[in-house]
Amino acid sequence: MNNDLQVRPKPKFGVSDDDEDEMLNYQELFQRSNLQPSAQVIREPKIKRQQSTENEDKKRKTSNIDLTETTVMRPMIVERDVSSTPIQLPKPINDSFPQAKYRGNEDDLEKITVPNVKKASMFAKQMYRDGKLKACRELEEKKTPVQNEKMSHSKLLTGCGLGEVTGERELQRIHNENVERLNSMNEKEILEEKEKLLKSLDPKLIAFIRKRTKQEGEGLIYRPSASTAQPMDIENQKSTAVPVETDSRWLHMDKVEYEKLEWMKDLPTPSAQRAPDDSNPDGVPARFDFKGNLMSRTADISVTAALHHHGEEPEAAGYTLEELFHLSRSAVLQQRVIALQTLANIIRQAHTGVYDLDLQLPLIQKLLEAGIVFLIRWAMDEQIEAIYMVAVECLANLIAPRKDEEILSRTTHWPCGYYEPSLTPAEIELGEKKSESDLTDVEILEQDLVKCLFRMNILKRSVYLLNGMKLLPALTSTITVKNIFHILIRMARHSMTCAHQIFEEKQLMDFIVQEFIPEFAIPNDEGHVYGHLLPEALKFCRVLANHGSTLTYNLIHRYELHKRLGNHLVAAMNRSLSSEDNQALAELFSLWRVFILQGQLADEFGSLIPTVILPFCRTCIQQMPNMMISQLLVQLIALFDALIIHITKFIMKHRNSSEGESNAINWSHIDGLFDIILTVEKQTLIETDEEIDLDALRTVGLSCLSSFLIGQQLLTINLLDLPLKVQQIRVQFLEPLLRSTSINKLIETVKLTTATLPTNSTRNLPTLTQTNISSFGFLNALLRLTNIIYQIDKSLPSSKKFITELMLTKNSEIVVYVKKMLNKLTSNSIRKVPWFEQFEHVFLFQFVQILYQEKSDQDLPSIYYEILLALLPSLLKGYHFLAQETFKLIFFDLSYWKRSNETELADLSLITNESLHLASNQSITLSSSQRTLLYERAIEHLPSLYTYYKNILHINRSSVDLNICDIHFGNLFQSDDLLKLNIHYSHTLLDITWPYGLLSSLYTNVLTIADENQRLELILNSLRFVYILEMKHSLILYKTLNRTTRFSMIAGIYLLGSDTFLEKNIADYLVAFLKCFNEQNLLQKLETKSNVQSLMTFFDFYRTLVDQYEACSFGDILYSNYLLVPLQQIYDIQLRKQVWIEHSTVLRYLRLKPDQILFPLEHFFAPYENDLEILRYYAQVLLNGTIQKSIQPFLYMIAVHHLNGFLFDQTRTEQFNLQRTIMKTIQSISTNDKILHDELVNYKTFSREGPVVFATLPSIRVHWLQKLLQ
Repeated sequence: MNNDLQVRPKPKFGVSDDDEDEMLNYQELFQRSNLQPSAQVIREPKIKRQQSTENEDKKRKTSNIDLTETTVMRPMIVERDVSSTPIQLPKPINDSFPQAKYRGNEDDLEKITVPNVKKASMFAKQMYRDGKLKACRELEEKKTPVQNEKMSHSKLLTGCGLGEVTGERELQRIHNENVERLNSMNEKEILEEKEKLLKSLDPKLIAFIRKRTKQEGEGLIYRPSASTAQPMDIENQKSTAVPVETDSRWLHMDKVEYEKLEWMKDLPTPSAQRAPDDSNPDGVPARFDFKGNLMSRTADISVTAALHHHGEEPEAAGYTLEELFHLSRSAVLQQRVIALQTLANIIRQAHTGVYDLDLQLPLIQKLLEAGIVFLIRWAMDEQIEAIYMVAVECLANLIAPRKDEEILSRTTHWPCGYYEPSLTPAEIELGEKKSESDLTDVEILEQDLVKCLFRMNILKRSVYLLNGMKLLPALTSTITVKNIFHILIRMARHSMTCAHQIFEEKQLMDFIVQEFIPEFAIPNDEGHVYGHLLPEALKFCRVLANHGSTLTYNLIHRYELHKRLGNHLVAAMNRSLSSEDNQALAELFSLWRVFILQGQLADEFGSLIPTVILPFCRTCIQQMPNMMISQLLVQLIALFDALIIHITKFIMKHRNSSEGESNAINWSHIDGLFDIILTVEKQTLIETDEEIDLDALRTVGLSCLSSFLIGQQLLTINLLDLPLKVQQIRVQFLEPLLRSTSINKLIETVKLTTATLPTNSTRNLPTLTQTNISSFGFLNALLRLTNIIYQIDKSLPSSKKFITELMLTKNSEIVVYVKKMLNKLTSNSIRKVPWFEQFEHVFLFQFVQILYQEKSDQDLPSIYYEILLALLPSLLKGYHFLAQETFKLIFFDLSYWKRSNETELADLSLITNESLHLASNQSITLSSSQRTLLYERAIEHLPSLYTYYKNILHINRSSVDLNICDIHFGNLFQSDDLLKLNIHYSHTLLDITWPYGLLSSLYTNVLTIADENQRLELILNSLRFVYILEMKHSLILYKTLNRTTRFSMIAGIYLLGSDTFLEKNIADYLVAFLKCFNEQNLLQKLETKSNVQSLMTFFDFYRTLVDQYEACSFGDILYSNYLLVPLQQIYDIQLRKQVWIEHSTVLRYLRLKPDQILFPLEHFFAPYENDLEILRYYAQVLLNGTIQKSIQPFLYMIAVHHLNGFLFDQTRTEQFNLQRTIMKTIQSISTNDKILHDELVNYKTFSREGPVVFATLPSIRVHWLQKLLQ
């Protein structure tokens, strides 16, 4: 390894001692080397001063130079011109010397006392005696409190808007009145008025005034005038306020400065409220102790706790974040260490969620915004050990919460627990920058903290610190080295790109492997320079290997890890295990398991099974029950599970090739593991008082037995022996386990352990933190084994019903949990999925799948189908097979969809029209029987819809890579790609709008299909399934999708071509959907200001719909109905302007009659229109004949209704002129278009037959009409 980059530079010549002889040697060597000096002295040549011109001389003469305000040396001296100054002769005197001034007798001056002056000089006393102390009196007046000057004008009123002269005069008048009123009141009255004002005014306004006054350096405190002031007892104050006794011998201590001794007084009583001038009355800054605990502001804490300091609130114990940031940059070493250590403890506590209920704002996010990352990075560059060690701890606590790694380690042996999260934030937004390299560190930090650490060269700094800590004692450096590993592991979890970037940092990787994973194991008694940190190094390698087979292969072959791991494995098994050995061996099994799943080191491990592994297992079984042994067995059986999966996949892939025969490991190597695993599982049935993790051991055993049965069934190996093994598992382990009391207690906790989102996860630093861990790992393993047993022995589901009897008892908590999860999955249309919720998804699917097998002749309740539908948009990427099996269960159970009870199917009794004629001259029947027939035909297409959705959503098994989830559900298929063990922590597999298939892609032209028949079939398939869901009132539509999206997805059919909507089959569904929406009152509840999910804003969508109608609608009645829905008065005026004003040509084609509207008319007429622009346009289109009763009867009735309401509205006095203008214009056309005139004047109300008019106009309207026409 190149050591030049690891150490600080040393002197180039000689040794490092600095005695005189060596310094002379340095000098001699330097002279011999003939090196050029690093700095040279260059003398500047003298520059002759140029002669100045006459104009410049004049400028110098006229310039006024103040030599007291400049230090610049003038280039020449210019004499003052005194030619015009008159010459005065000196006055003749008689004496040779000036007369001396007489100050009187000094004894007389001793008796004189100058008022308000403690120790006056002799000169001052003489001036006072002679009455010449006017300047002193003025100075004394200036030293008096300037409160009168402060109150010379108002500090709140500015007079803005009153003019410069008038405003100043009014302000002075108001101020004088206030001062006079205050002078007329005593102190008690003033305080009473102050309390009244404080209670009546808004606290925010009071805080604003105080903050403004504080910034100006002035207070709103009234001080009584000089006439009411009381003399201060200075002597008494001296006797009580002086905290120490003075001695006359002390130099300069004859005068005590009390203001400098304020800090030595007793602290005020702690208060829950801050000072009255606080700018934030809703909350106070949080204070913490050195361990990161939140401090109470009212707690009486002794000053000996060292939590009080001289800040703004000396009585409050603890430190605020602002104060800790300030101390972390202190010049005092101890203050910097304490500040960073306290910040590290606060961050650690924040990730556990202890502050969530007490703080108003998320603490981690605020720390990141305040720049704590830069603060830590600067501290890591220090050369002082105490500083960089605590900085490393602070960074590790910030980016790598301990709870994340603890829970991940507890779920890694669960079914589907092989997946580990990629904690990648959202993609970095470049903005106006061209590339990521153009962004500043702050801009990158705001979006991705880990990438910012790479930018800061944290890897190079880490290897330098690791190398530098070699010289430190192991007890001192161990914690810091562990923290560095925590940082590196979290950075590796970021993404595959970051993992490769760490691996390519060769100096770091070489150092870690050589120092922490040596070729031969080091016994504990021999010690290590860093302590025994092999588990951390193995875990770091495991996280790197999770990112793909390429990285795994390079990691193994660059450092020959197979030899190193084999040596450590054999050495650990041949000696008595300590706690350190136990942890290292568990991590070694975990790393080897990942290598095997990535297709590496399976042969090497298989060669160790008969000679090393099986004897070790037998020894462990003999020592059971034991906590350390059980932890090792959990990881070892998980390793067996991975080995079974690898061999099963390898044999299936190379079944017909010679490579499979030449493989060093085959099924015979693992056939003997079955008895070992079953024996271990039977040991878990033994009740013991020793505290061991039986659930983990049972979970991994159930999962491994399932994989063994799946592999033997798929490979058709010893099929006659398979039923015997099933019976052996069932009788010896499964049935006794189901009868145990511990299982019943475990099931009771299911309702309380649903996963939640981490509270301290930020945009640039996602986390997984959970407050607790659920028991779904064991339940998933139990359901998985039960499902495999049911597949092998077909008679068991109807006879035994293991799961129904266990989980669906009278007081079952599982049903409560299912209802709770259904509400959770459908609670929000855009829901973030917690990472650990994936295990609940697996549980729910397997639970419903087994209930479906055990139901016999009974129908499965609808809630289980709803929970499966709600699961689909929440599945994380990687669960393709789970989505496929869910679709299969939903689409192929026709009995559920054929149930037509009143509570599930939509009401079909609200149909008013029997038929509807389209633009293609086809007639559509709207009877209830026709809609029922549509529903039944859609159900008949469900099997084909399964294939359709499976293909378009890319969950077909032939289109995805093999993953662990597939194997855990008993499915294998040939694939050239290896297993993928990393998926994004929040990316879901399906979009929330998946029921609509590819419609959204067609709307946005992302997908184009040339074949017309294929295109129509695709649209029909989506309409069929969505119609089934609408008729069944499915929660997947009602709760997860907003109403705007449901309407827009169907109305968007009109955007797919000029004649698509004219197809009879599609038109049937469009009519049926419109009636469904009407019955659900959806057409009156659209959120028109929201977005159409997965598309665009509703306004943009409607504008596109209007353009399409204008281009190729042919005046279609059904299209017109969809277009009219957003024109109801309850929606935004901008939508009506789109049709009436901006696309006025559309009005020519909207020729609907009132009885052709397929939903209620009321919302087109109420409330009355109040927008003047559109009212003018109503009058314009009516008067110029654009809208005519015979051509556009419905639009005509709308315009007449709102225009009549505006004209006869007597409450709009400010619009009287416009009403008069329009009415006179209408009166002028009465001779040419009497029908329009009469209906505008005599209009009464609307109906489906047309406008209803007054036979005789009411008198109040007659009088108002006469007033308008005057």
